[in-house]
Amino acid sequence: MQLLHKRSTLERQSGQLLGYLDALFRRLVLQRLPADEPGFECSREEMRALILLGSSGRTIMSDFAGELGVPLSTATHTIDRLVAKGLVVRVRSEQDRRVVLVEMSGIGMAFQTTLRARHHSMARSWLTPLSPAERETFLGLMAKITQGAALDSRPETSAQNAAPSHRVSPGATP
Repeated sequence: MQLLHKRSTLERQSGQLLGYLDALFRRLVLQRLPADEPGFECSREEMRALILLGSSGRTIMSDFAGELGVPLSTATHTIDRLVAKGLVVRVRSEQDRRVVLVEMSGIGMAFQTTLRARHHSMARSWLTPLSPAERETFLGLMAKITQGAALDSRPETSAQNAAPSHRVSPGATP
């Protein structure tokens, strides 16, 4: 019975966590740029592509598609849209002219700098209500969660990892 209570508590807490993360995600990612700032309408896929390009730098399309976890054709369409917006450029490899590389344009880098500044400002606003000690505790817990988070979060994998090795059948007492 105690095992079932622990699981129901974890399920309730998981739901709470998802609710908080969803609210923070909406504030972080979905908030529009103010009208006085230069901005671009970008889809979620385009934002993922920009984040990846910003962290990896110049890359070949096949590697880029692999990192995004999408087919090459999908990555190509995403890059096409970003090139049309002036956020990304294609360049030929100096070593092999057949190879096309993609990288952030100057406008794309400036756009990403603006987004990072907004994200840092938002993160500061999230931490402001906490005392310095609470911030340290929170950040330590976030580090632990980040390090321990399963990359493969399919339900059957999570359930197997979370379930203890001894199982209690319904109606049995632990």
